[in-house]
Amino acid sequence: MRHWLLVPLFALLLVPTTSMAAKRALFDNTKAETAGNADWIIDDNQPVPVPDQSGIGPATPRTYWTGAISSWGVDLVKRGYTVATLTSTYGITYQNAGNPYDLSNYDVFIVPEPNILFTTAEATAIFDYVRDGGGLIMVVDHGQSDRNNDGYDSPMIWNAMDPGRLFGVRCQVYANGVHETNDNFTQTSTNVNASASDSITRGPVGNVTGFAFHNGTSFTLYPSVNPTVRGEVWMNGLSQTSTTGLMAASSVYGNGRFVIAGDSSPADDGSATPGNSSIYDGWGEAGATDSTFFMNATIWATRRSVTADVTAPAVSVTSPNGGETRKAGSTQAITWSATDAVGVTSVDLAYSTDGGATFPNALATGIANSGSWSWSVPNLPTGTARVRVLARDAAGNLGRDSSATNFTIDRWTITASAGAGGSITPSGAVAVVQGASQGFSIAPATGYHVLALTVDGGAVTPDTTYTFSNVTGAHTIAATFSAYEYALAVSTVGGGTVMKSPDQSSYAYGTSVQLDALPGAGWAFAGWSGDTTSSADTVTVTILASKALTATFVDVAQPSVVLTSPVGGEVWAGGAMHPITWTASDNAAVDSVDVDYSLSGPAGPWAPVARGLANSGSYDWVLPLQVSDNALVRVTAYDAALNAGSAQSDSLFHLVDPTTGVGSDGPGPLALARPQPNPSRGTTLLRFSLPAAGHARLEIVDVTGRRMGGFEGEFSAGVQTWRWDGRGADGGASGAGLYFARLVTPWGTRTERLVRLR
Repeated sequence: MRHWLLVPLFALLLVPTTSMAAKRALFDNTKAETAGNADWIIDDNQPVPVPDQSGIGPATPRTYWTGAISSWGVDLVKRGYTVATLTSTYGITYQNAGNPYDLSNYDVFIVPEPNILFTTAEATAIFDYVRDGGGLIMVVDHGQSDRNNDGYDSPMIWNAMDPGRLFGVRCQVYANGVHETNDNFTQTSTNVNASASDSITRGPVGNVTGFAFHNGTSFTLYPSVNPTVRGEVWMNGLSQTSTTGLMAASSVYGNGRFVIAGDSSPADDGSATPGNSSIYDGWGEAGATDSTFFMNATIWATRRSVTADVTAPAVSVTSPNGGETRKAGSTQAITWSATDAVGVTSVDLAYSTDGGATFPNALATGIANSGSWSWSVPNLPTGTARVRVLARDAAGNLGRDSSATNFTIDRWTITASAGAGGSITPSGAVAVVQGASQGFSIAPATGYHVLALTVDGGAVTPDTTYTFSNVTGAHTIAATFSAYEYALAVSTVGGGTVMKSPDQSSYAYGTSVQLDALPGAGWAFAGWSGDTTSSADTVTVTILASKALTATFVDVAQPSVVLTSPVGGEVWAGGAMHPITWTASDNAAVDSVDVDYSLSGPAGPWAPVARGLANSGSYDWVLPLQVSDNALVRVTAYDAALNAGSAQSDSLFHLVDPTTGVGSDGPGPLALARPQPNPSRGTTLLRFSLPAAGHARLEIVDVTGRRMGGFEGEFSAGVQTWRWDGRGADGGASGAGLYFARLVTPWGTRTERLVRLR
């Protein structure tokens, strides 16, 4: 039956003191040694096991206490040791008088498979404890044995505690999904250190002949760091001079001694607390002498009387000591002072990125105490960096110091930006290691080009690449872009215009431009040609390159024609030549003119006078030798589009026999033809026709009615002619101006206007 209520009283009553003669062993349980299915304790009553160890005798069974390594504790008590368990309530300290379970009160400290990282203070306490003569036994397990799932297993934890290999040992680990060589293996090795002077393999408990691993890890030895390190058990088949493949090893550090084993199975006695599993009875395993190994190792590591130098060197880190900024890639000096009463023999340097909680990054090991070391700052940006200096003397005493506060490791920043229309790669805040080069690619978007490139506020030649070489400071780079400008040429064929919206001399890439074709009067839009083809009068073009378009307009207006002679009422003698006159115009141009005549009125038939005439306005017509009182002339004008416009005599005119003046129905009606030519500078021809023989008077009067000339007399029926030479009744020349020809007959009066030019 467990006496649970008695534990606190016994814990205080049984705290050992330095006056006790018995050796004292302290088993650790501050590092999650019971996490998961593990049970690496000597008893579940802690710090002092129950029942009391005073009741243990030579015949006491190893199941006296409950815990997977209770046999270890029971067997030590049988050899005169007192044992206890260190809990988190007290913690790992050294020379702390207020802690009854301080390491200074014990001769040997046993850590069975830790599952939590040691803090810097805890590691310092352990190193100082061993340096001053204490014994340390460390038991680890295979890689990937993280029982509390905090990301760290026991091999990793040991390597982090002693990154400088001060004890001369490094564990093989599981990293990046892969087990290192000789990690996580099972083997019973008989390759045991055969030296007769080895007190661990040839010790007071007996000889070690076999050591059994059930999934453990191996070690690498570092005699260059700690010359005292030696192998105790190698994997089968390896030479005992090998520094790799070690299953157990030991070393001396300062005045103390250290032993490490690579698997917890050999220490397991199968008496774990009920409910825990995956345990082996390694302590009593057939074919192995695991318990002999651990008992010899504990006795060998237990503290002895110390008469040698135990004073550690005094160390002070002077740079970086906190608050500084160091650029990754730069070379910086780590400086320190280290003194010792006897003399500093070597110095180790390491750095931390977690504010000094751990120093897993070794920089230099075993260097001279020069006080300065040139450090190439790693590319590991952090705001919680610290440097540690370890100094040892000839006796192996170790002094240490680290940066007082955190310093910063960072990189230079190049700030890269790009405006609209392109990109820069990489962009934003780009971190660059000191002394390195950093290139940038500048990529315009389609239709854009690099307009300007600004580096550190100053313009450089625009390009699509730029490289900062040997970066030793912060920089900026900014790219701006501009769209390419393209021409849009628009031309027209025919009568019309084109309106552009927007109306510009050039256009940026991607601009949409609306084009409206606007026909002129008498024209119609026919279509677009060139870089755009369409029959729509409004089109939209997207400018991706220079474009040229043509808008074509077709002429749809008929020419305008005015017939000025003959207009009707004229009496023309057949066979004579008379001018046909007209005016014809078109919105484009009159291309040709056709002239036709009819002797039967508007119904025709029409006979051609001339075809394809130029638009001269006049054509001299030799009249046919025919007579008609129903004659008409028609003038038709054509433009290039074959639009036609025509005009004909306002009314009928007469063709009469040139000798008799008689038309087809006898003498023609009373008529006075238009004067020819009109206007006139010289002689003007006047024709008139009488329906019958009789008296007639033809006279020229001005606008006041004054008679300027003329003649009268008896005339036969038919056509009569008279030429006026422009002189008045007094024989003088008439002035320029408007005049009237007036025919006075018994049948009536006819009047025509004529104009005299100077």
